[in-house]
Amino acid sequence: MNNPGRYLTLLPPINGADAVSGSPYFTGNPGDPAHMSDGTINFQWMPKQYITWWAEAGYRHSDVGYWTGRQGITPPGGNNGAPAQFACITGAASGQTSLGAAEAACGGGLSSVWFPALRHGQAVVSLGIMVKF
Repeated sequence: MNNPGRYLTLLPPINGADAVSGSPYFTGNPGDPAHMSDGTINFQWMPKQYITWWAEAGYRHSDVGYWTGRQGITPPGGNNGAPAQFACITGAASGQTSLGAAEAACGGGLSSVWFPALRHGQAVVSLGIMVKF
């Protein structure tokens, strides 16, 4: 997918963000690129007419951080109610939408501003059984 402007890309719910509130961590401005791809392989085995076992593996890739990493996308202490603003490392809202102003409001320096853990890739393995009654 080639998505200049990210108009087709769903906004990750960083700090509770949605399409209306927006997020300074993942913008959707004209010209902000998003190039993504994915692939899936699936195996299904049907030993009886009413039961299906399945296994699936998939991988997604993006040229910008998009998928949730191990440290998550929620500031310390939980969502602070201000998804359109940068969050301080304490989890409090900075009251600012620009990084420079947020650094000053949070106590100075880049290390005083919290950032979500966004990854460029996501691997998923799923197993299941489907039974028809």
